[in-house]
Amino acid sequence: MRSLWTILWAAPLMLSACASVEVHTDYDNTVDFSKFTTYFWKKLPESSNSLMNARIVSAVDGQLQAKGWRKVPESQAQTALAGIVTVQDGQIVHTFHNNWGPGWNGGWGARGIHGIPSSQVVNYQRGTLVIDLYDTQSKNAIWRGTASDILSNSPSAMQRSLNDGVQRMFANFPPGVPSNPRPN
Repeated sequence: MRSLWTILWAAPLMLSACASVEVHTDYDNTVDFSKFTTYFWKKLPESSNSLMNARIVSAVDGQLQAKGWRKVPESQAQTALAGIVTVQDGQIVHTFHNNWGPGWNGGWGARGIHGIPSSQVVNYQRGTLVIDLYDTQSKNAIWRGTASDILSNSPSAMQRSLNDGVQRMFANFPPGVPSNPRPN
């Protein structure tokens, strides 16, 4: 019975570990995205990890270039990118009961003990990446993508989460344009 409770208690932790990156996109549906093919970074993403900052830029550049877009100097760019990274602290409290179930006397509980509640507090950090795209002529925001996930201490897990989030963020980019990459 104890192993059943261990599994039930650990299930939320296992599920949260398998949770994927939460991704959202929004765009100005009056904009003709087919006229854009170039970009530059107006504001690079800044986190406390300079290695991660470079990985974010590389991941976004890779997705845009796979769509046929080119990174160019500011004076030649049709669009400007701004990256923002935020980190928020959070807690999850898991409460479970030991020794809960049918007892030997036919009632619930083990000899009248009806369970001892135990709680575990799990602290975590949720990181969010926001990528904004602006039309350099009008200076208006035309597209926004966000990706959010619980941060890991493992660099390889962070890289997988980043790649997944950025790939999903740009999966239907640019909006309203056929998915075949344009020639450079």
